This record gives sequence, C-alpha cells and structure tokens, in this order.
Amino acid sequence: MKSHILLSSPVLFLAFFLQAMSLAHGHYSDQHWYEPREQHVLSAPENARPMPSLIIDTFQNPTHNDLGFWHGAGEDLAMQYQPGSMQLFPTDPDQNYHTQFETNGCFSMIPWRNQFLHVEFVGTDQFTVSLNEHNEDCYPHRAPFPGVPDSIEASRYMMKMGHGSTGHDGDGHEHDEPIREEHGKKQISKDNGGGDEDDQTPAAPPKKELFIPLSHFLINQNRVVSVSFSGFYTNRSITLHRVEIVSSVPPPRKENNYFKIPEKLPTGELILRCTRPKSFAFGIDDGSPRFAQEVMRILDEENVRVTFFAVGAGLRDTTTNLTRFYREMLKKGHQVALHSNTHPKMEALPTIDKIDNEIIQAQRTLKEQLGIECDSNNNGSVARGGNLAVMHFLNPTTVGYLRQFIRHVKGSGFKIMRIDQCMEDPDSPPLS
Repeated sequence: MKSHILLSSPVLFLAFFLQAMSLAHGHYSDQHWYEPREQHVLSAPENARPMPSLIIDTFQNPTHNDLGFWHGAGEDLAMQYQPGSMQLFPTDPDQNYHTQFETNGCFSMIPWRNQFLHVEFVGTDQFTVSLNEHNEDCYPHRAPFPGVPDSIEASRYMMKMGHGSTGHDGDGHEHDEPIREEHGKKQISKDNGGGDEDDQTPAAPPKKELFIPLSHFLINQNRVVSVSFSGFYTNRSITLHRVEIVSSVPPPRKENNYFKIPEKLPTGELILRCTRPKSFAFGIDDGSPRFAQEVMRILDEENVRVTFFAVGAGLRDTTTNLTRFYREMLKKGHQVALHSNTHPKMEALPTIDKIDNEIIQAQRTLKEQLGIECDSNNNGSVARGGNLAVMHFLNPTTVGYLRQFIRHVKGSGFKIMRIDQCMEDPDSPPLS
C-alpha cells in the first residue's frame, strides 16, 4: 500500500495548526482582539455601489486605528509609537502586527473588492502583508481565530520611485539606518557627516508605497477581521505611516519607474480545520527520542491514530533512533508527514531555492529512510470548535497530559484519526 505524506511549509504547515487549537487562540487573546470600540463600520451588501476610499490606520493613537478598533503586535514584536507612525523592530519572522476591521464580527470587503490596499511606510520592504479571514461564525471565541490568512510579498508591490527618492542606492540596496542599543532601548544611530548632532536634524527618509489589489488576497472577503504585517525576512526596522483602501493607483510614468501591478502568484490552500463531521486530528512534531516509546504506548492503549511530522535531519541522525520509531508507527497505521529538512524558520531563508531545498531534501530522506513516496498533490479548544491540534513530545509534561487530552476529545463525541482521514482524502485508509 502506498504511503502518502503531507507537504508542509511555514505558509502551509505552521499556520496549518497554529490557529486551530486553544493555545493558539490564547495567544491572540492577549492582543486585545475583543475590546469594544465606540466607532463601528457597517458592512455594505454585496450588490451595493462601490464605496469611496477607506482609511484604516494613520497611527494617530497608540492602541486604536482610524476605524476605532485595536491595532498592535504579537510574538513580542518591539514597537515605538509616535503620532502618525508605528515603528516595528522585528527579530523573528513569526512576529506580526495587526490592525483590525472589526472586533466581534465580520467585516465585508466586497464593496471595495475592485480597489487596492495602499500602505505608506519607511524602511525595509522585506516582509509580507496579509488579509485575515474570520471563522465561519464570525465569533472570536470560536476556533480558529483569526482564521485563514492570504499573504503577499511586499517588495513585489512596491512602487519604486526614481533614483535617490526611496532610500535605495544604484544597486537597489536600501540605506536603512543602523539600530543601536542605548540604556536598554532601541535607538536610531544617525550619521551627520561628523557635525554636531545637536545642531543638525537629518532629513526624514522618503516614504515607500505599496499598492495591492484586494482581489489578490484569496480569502472570503465577506468576513475579514484584520490586515497584518509579518514574515519579516530581515531585522531591519519598518515604520508604518498609513494603511487604507484606495480606488486607483498612480499611472505608470518615468518618476515611478513605470510602476504596474504584478501578477498574483499562485496561492496554496491553507487548512485549519478537519472537514469530516465530528472528527479530530493530532499533528505531532518531532520531539525528544527518550519520550517516543511513551507516546507510542499511550496511542496504542487509547487505540487512536495520529499524524507525525518528521524532520529529515532527525531521521538521518542514527543516535536518535527516530527512524526505527517512525517505521513502527507506520506499521501501526499512523501517518508520517513532511516537516522540512532542518526545521528552519522558512520565511527567514534568503532565497526560494533554499526553501525548495528544505522540502526536496526532506522528501529524499523520508523515501530513503521510511520508504514513503511524496504525493505533491496532497497538500483548540474542542469546546470552541477547534478540531486540529499540534503537539511535541519534548518534555514529560506534554506527554503526561496526552492521555487526558485524548480522553477529553473522545468524551466530547469526537473520533480521533489521522489528518488525511479527517480531511477526507480519498487516498487515506478507511476508518476502523
């Protein structure tokens, strides 16, 4: 019988599980998603006439945007606020900054569907912009929340002005100002050519602009919850000045290097929930080899099948004994899926080739070590609606509550199965 694996990447796998369980929900609850606001933007019906431009955020308030809803950071992203701007100091590609369209419901972008997301900023363009979809209930206390995002690479949509006007040199390199530490705070280091810093004020760097068609975000735009900035490919800072929806883009001309909107790149399907009714699936990442046998015993005694995501480097390391463990798991009917070659932060890798290599080398390793052929076409809280959960077996605490969690899921009326089964993959084995 041919074995299948799930191909996974930060865009697909990390988000695949991150927002589908209660721990992920708790992560976002720390970000004031549910705070009520005095202002409220009404969603227009789908057949309404196109709306005028919509100003989302001009950063006039440190905690609220122009719509009256929350804006702020996650994953310990350092920020510095000044009226009219929010400077972000990323140190990790998983860090993010959100500005909300709504608090407790869904916001419809349909009236603006033919318009453009316009962002004014200063600093690096090595980041992604996402439009984030709410869950089906438009209710923040149901998982997953936030729901499905679709992301674009900011640099592809940047309107590059003539030489010297965007902070780029002749080779296209940015002249971002270096950041230095002073008294525990991030400061911008200014070089004024050797003069007295108190006597000279450097000219403000020119703003850069993004123009992104809303149609390039392939989500359900009847239930949008926020626009966000993440996937920072560099530690250089970015200062946001304006986020809005506009009806047109500047015409191509010499001054903007004949700017035109690029084509939308292919977008993979992002899976956050099982589709089979009353199903529940565990995705178990690599862990500590010394806990592997305990995990196997619990799964055997509870008579459940799960999906393991294996890192290629761990399989090649003969001291871990993980290859023998996963071979045994395959014999018992569990699924083994792809979790990259060395488990880097994919969005921090500098080139597409390096990202591809992480997948290709892992595919080869799973074939050589486990005899698994890749099928490239198969790509919470229970009470709150989550039915996909991720875990690691890295410490005794995690392994210790696995049995209790399994029994809680069963007691809630769900049947635990592999991910391909919960997604109703026609090539998955039948349920026992």
